[in-house]
This record gives sequence, structure tokens and C-alpha cells, in this order.
Amino acid sequence: MTEPANQFVGLKAMHNSAVLLSEGGQPVVLLPGFGFTAGGQAQTMDLLLVPFEHSGYVTRLFFARQITGRGSNWKELRVIERNWWAPSWNHVPATLPWTKMLLAHLRAVE
Repeated sequence: MTEPANQFVGLKAMHNSAVLLSEGGQPVVLLPGFGFTAGGQAQTMDLLLVPFEHSGYVTRLFFARQITGRGSNWKELRVIERNWWAPSWNHVPATLPWTKMLLAHLRAVE
């Protein structure tokens, strides 16, 4: 099994609807209808984990929409043929297991 496939197994166990895709020849993970908490409020939305350098950030987590009052300096970007939102949240290492990478990125909107 390749490294992205091994990493994907953990995310698939965490969120059964996870889908491994490719952006520019690099693996990305779509997490449709992912449930998480932001500012004490339950949220459900599509997320996109980009486990490599993207738009000046070491790794990225994109959200289907901005979360009012959470995160900072939200930017809209187009990835995998879709518009996504991401807060300014950097230095989540690409060396982390993808499950831990996802959780580290979610801290930006806690």
C-alpha cells in the first residue's frame, strides 16, 4: 500500500464517507458532511484536507463555508473544481499522520 493509501485508512476509519482524490497529482481528502465543534457550536459541512504545501501554507484544511467568529483572515480558494474557504492557520506539519493533521487544523476554529 502506498503512503497516501496508508494515511487515508485512518481518516476513513474516522469518517466513513471520506474520499481520496488528487489535486495537481497530489493526494487530497474530501470529508463530506463532517461533524465537528466550532466555538461550542456543532457544525456539519464538507471539509477538504490538503496534506502538502498549498498557497503558502505547510498543509491546509478547507471548509465549505466560513465560520462566523472563528478563525481569522479567511480566504476563498478553488481546489478540486470547487470553491473552498480556509482561515489563516499555518505550521501544521506534513509529517503528522493525517488524522492528527485534521485535528490540528480544526483547532483554528475551536
